Amino acid sequence: MAEGNIIFKRKIYDKMLQWKTEQNGETALLVQGARRIGKSTIVKEFAKNEYKSFILIDFTKVSKEVNNFI
Repeated sequence: MAEGNIIFKRKIYDKMLQWKTEQNGETALLVQGARRIGKSTIVKEFAKNEYKSFILIDFTKVSKEVNNFI
């Protein structure tokens, strides 16, 4: 993995840890960004490391009915 990717990964992971601490479960986390940069990967890693269980909703894969609520 390139050095730049490691720095990005650490920065976003640290921001998610900050969110977890500050929000204390009171808000959801929405991760947005360009395609294919590792958003899902880092979110899954964060969830596995920081929680007993988690729900991951990928809005690119939900039905049309679900998208109508967004």
